Amino acid sequence: MNKLIKKYQKLNLQAKASLWFLFANIFQKAVMMIFTPVFTRVMSTEEFSKYAVFQSWEAIFTVFATLNISSYATAKALVDIKEDKEKFVFSAEILTIILTFFVFAFYIIIHSVYGGFDGLPVPIMISLFCDIVFVAIFNFWSQLERYYLRYRALVIVSIFIGFFSPVIAFLLIKYSDKIGLYKGWARIISVVLLNGLIAIWLFYVSIKKSKFKINVKYWKYCVVYCIPLIPHFLAAAFLQKASQLFVDHYSGAVVSGIFSLANSLALMMMVFNDALTKTLVPWTYKKLSEKKYKEINNPIILSLAIIGILDLLMCLVAPEIVNIFADKAYKDAIYAIPPLVGTCFLGFIYNAYTNVEYYYQETQYVSFASIIAGVSIVVLESILVPRFGYMAAAYSTLISYCIYAFMHYIFMRKTISKHIPNEHVYNNKVILKLSVVFIICLLIMPILYKYTYIRYGSFIVCIILCLCNLDKIKVILGGIFEKNGK
Repeated sequence: MNKLIKKYQKLNLQAKASLWFLFANIFQKAVMMIFTPVFTRVMSTEEFSKYAVFQSWEAIFTVFATLNISSYATAKALVDIKEDKEKFVFSAEILTIILTFFVFAFYIIIHSVYGGFDGLPVPIMISLFCDIVFVAIFNFWSQLERYYLRYRALVIVSIFIGFFSPVIAFLLIKYSDKIGLYKGWARIISVVLLNGLIAIWLFYVSIKKSKFKINVKYWKYCVVYCIPLIPHFLAAAFLQKASQLFVDHYSGAVVSGIFSLANSLALMMMVFNDALTKTLVPWTYKKLSEKKYKEINNPIILSLAIIGILDLLMCLVAPEIVNIFADKAYKDAIYAIPPLVGTCFLGFIYNAYTNVEYYYQETQYVSFASIIAGVSIVVLESILVPRFGYMAAAYSTLISYCIYAFMHYIFMRKTISKHIPNEHVYNNKVILKLSVVFIICLLIMPILYKYTYIRYGSFIVCIILCLCNLDKIKVILGGIFEKNGK
């Protein structure tokens, strides 16, 4: 413990801030996962699905309502704009509120003419658009805090949200019958209320710091930066959220709840994946800038192998995990977990490829790949989900991520040939072999669910493989973290 404390004290402010930001992110996700067994037991599968559908529609409408200004334009603007950073944030907040209002007004017009297409009542859709603004305001503030490395306030607020969000949701669900509120809507309202309280306070702080001054030139900056990226944002949203909407529409809310649980459990693997990816990004950029291309491959291959083994471990014990997190009504969720977990593995691959594209500023490739993958998932699920149900949605997502990774492989090759010809960054043959073996294992995984002893035996083998290579893992990954911490 003392060694860890000394290492932490030696880290610079940026490294300390990164660690605390990571902790806050993991804490939020961990608390939600802890409360998942509670929600699945106090809510039916139909009620449980409503929040997932709400989140899916929110992700899609956010693209149009906010242009993702709070996430993308702001991060760049805080670097480009040397003065008036608080005024930029306030101006961008006002623009976001205006854009959201107009998109909401357009939605109301469409709804009044053609009726509902989203499966959500108008009061919940009002809550959705309010939450879009609330989340955007929080993102604006968090971007500013991250830029100035003011991690303490951000960590405290993140922990506050992470803890109280599920607690308030549980209390509202528990007493929903007494107040005449549908449990599916109760969970949504609890999230929106908490986000709203925090956003109102943060907006008040923003008004004070900016002295209520709006600079229209910042509006132009945001629009010019984000408008060309809308196809990418929208395609990425569809890639992540379309499956839930298709299942809910064609298979009903009961099946949608089962799929939602499978998706939530699969996303558990994204915690480690995201942490490793965020660590590897600056390390990869550093190696590319130093022209040490050959040093990039081995850590990436090792990281991919680790993620693959962890993903397979998750799939092997999926029946036990589902039993812990839900009752028998959700038992069929185990069959959707392998393909959905597979997207985490493929996500690491395409992120490794996009790092090269981003470094050499070939962002048009990123957008093009996202559009192709986004269109593919919509087409696949439009055809397959009505006929084969939620399993078709799970495997359509896996196929789309395969397309996504493959497209980025092609574009990464183009980027390398353009900027560093005759050089090799990754051993793509090894990546392909690992991917083929991994996907084959995923495909046979549902067959193993009937054979408990084989699953447990395979689980032990995976653990042994990790332990046998533990020293190698420590050396390579330890080097990455140390270099990023300097």
